[in-house]
Amino acid sequence: MYRGMFAAPSHIARGVCMTEPASTTTETPDRRSLPQTALSILRLVVINFLVFAVLAEIASIILVNFSKWPSSKPSYHVNYNSFWADTNPAFGVWHRPSGHFIHKEGCFTVAYDTNSYGARDTERTLHSSAPRTIMLGDSFVEGLGIPADARLTNILEKDTGHEVLNFGTGGNFGPLQYALLYKTMAAAFDHNLVVVGVLPDNDFHDMSLDYWKSIGEGNRYRPYYADDFSVFYTGHFQPNAGEGFWDHVEAVLRAYLASYHVGQFLYSQFYWRNASPYSGYNDYNNVDLARLKHALEDIKTTAEAHGAQLKVFLIPRANDFQRLHQAGTNRLGPVMETWGRESGIPVKDLLPEMNARASKDYMSYFLKCDGHWSAHGDAVAAQILEPWLAESNSSENSSSAAAPNDKTPVPAAPK
Repeated sequence: MYRGMFAAPSHIARGVCMTEPASTTTETPDRRSLPQTALSILRLVVINFLVFAVLAEIASIILVNFSKWPSSKPSYHVNYNSFWADTNPAFGVWHRPSGHFIHKEGCFTVAYDTNSYGARDTERTLHSSAPRTIMLGDSFVEGLGIPADARLTNILEKDTGHEVLNFGTGGNFGPLQYALLYKTMAAAFDHNLVVVGVLPDNDFHDMSLDYWKSIGEGNRYRPYYADDFSVFYTGHFQPNAGEGFWDHVEAVLRAYLASYHVGQFLYSQFYWRNASPYSGYNDYNNVDLARLKHALEDIKTTAEAHGAQLKVFLIPRANDFQRLHQAGTNRLGPVMETWGRESGIPVKDLLPEMNARASKDYMSYFLKCDGHWSAHGDAVAAQILEPWLAESNSSENSSSAAAPNDKTPVPAAPK
C-alpha cells in the first residue's frame, strides 16, 4: 500500500522522458502599418516639441522679467495693427489715424497715440494765425521709447509757447520720405518754419536700394532716388498693409510670448555682430551725400512756396560719439554746415555741443536698452537748439502769412 502510494509513475521509473509535442501553431509578429508608424513618430515629435516650447517659454519669461533684459517684452495687449506700416502711397511707412499702440522694452513701457491724420501728436488745425513749426524726421523726432511730453518737439513747444507739429515716424524713414511727407501732407498746415532732424546713422541707408536688397527687403514698398534724382518705388502699395492673417498671428505672438522676443533679439544680435561698425557721420560716400542734399533742397523749395524757412540739425548716435572719442573724426558736420551756408539752409550739428556737455558720459543721452534718445538726450538737444532756432525767427514770424483759424482737422492722407 505504502509502496503504491509513493511509487513514481512507471515512465519515470523506467527512465523514459516524455515531452509534449511541439506546437504546430505559428504566431504572427505584431507589425504596424506604415501610416500607423508615421503617426506614432509624428505624435512623439509633437509631444517633444510642445515640451520644448513650454520649457523655452518658461525660461524666456524668467529671462525677460528677472534680468536686465535689453530688448522688447510682451505687452500682454494685442495690437493687431502695426504702429508702423507701409500704408501711405506717397512716402510709404506711416501710422494709422487715431491709433493706439503699447511699446514695451526692457527699460520702458510707452503708449503711442496718433491724431486723425496719423501723426504721433495732439490734434492740430490746418490754419493758425500764430507762428508754427513743422518738424520732420525719423524715430528720434517721433520720440521712440519716451512719453510724448518728454520728447524734443513737446519741450520746444512748452518753452517757446509756439506750436511744434511733430511729423516724425519710425519704421525706416529717410530724407527722401521727409520731403515727400512734407509736400503731400504737412505743408497743408499753416507754418512759418520747417525743421528737419537728420540721423546720419541710418538716413543714408534709408535712401539706398542696394542696402535694402542686402538685408533681404528690396521688395518692400518704399520710394528711392534714381540716378537722375527722379523718384521710383519698389514693391506694391497695399492700403491695408500689416492687416493680413499672418500679421495678426505675429501680433498675438508679440503680445503674449516672451520666447518670440528672445528669438527676435538673438537674431538681431547675430546680424549686427557680423556687420561692420558704422558711423553715419564718417562712413558715408558721395552718393549718400548727394541724395541727402537733394532731399533737403526739395524740402526748401516746398517751404519757400509756403512762405516758410528751413533749418536742419544733425543727430549723433552712440557710435558717432565713440568714433569721435577714438579717432577724433567728424567728417559730416563741417561739410553740411558749410553746404548749408552756401545753400541758404542753416545747419546745426549737435555732436560737438552734446559731446562737450556729456563729460564723457554720452551714453546717458540714450536709453539703456535701446539706441534712441532718453529723456535726458531730448532735454539736452532742446537746450542746444532753442537759441539757434530763435536766431532768425523774429523776422520770419512778422512776415508770415496768417490765415484764419478754422479749427477744422486735416483729413486723412489720400489712399
